[in-house]
Amino acid sequence: MEYLTKDMSLKEIMEKDDKLFKQITKFGFDICCTKMDTLEDSCQKKGINLNLALNKLNNIVDDINYIEKLIEENQ
Repeated sequence: MEYLTKDMSLKEIMEKDDKLFKQITKFGFDICCTKMDTLEDSCQKKGINLNLALNKLNNIVDDINYIEKLIEENQ
């Protein structure tokens, strides 16, 4: 999975993996009405540090990629 960027919509991020969906909801974003907003816009509206949010989400991407690599190696 590719790393996430500040220009991706919340919807786009949430659809990539359930773990990312869960983290987006933990940030408290309004995923019903603003899911088409970019991560950057959503962070600005909630007063969340964009770099911290992006790092947290991309750490999850790293975990997902690591698990997928392990599964692939053991097949």
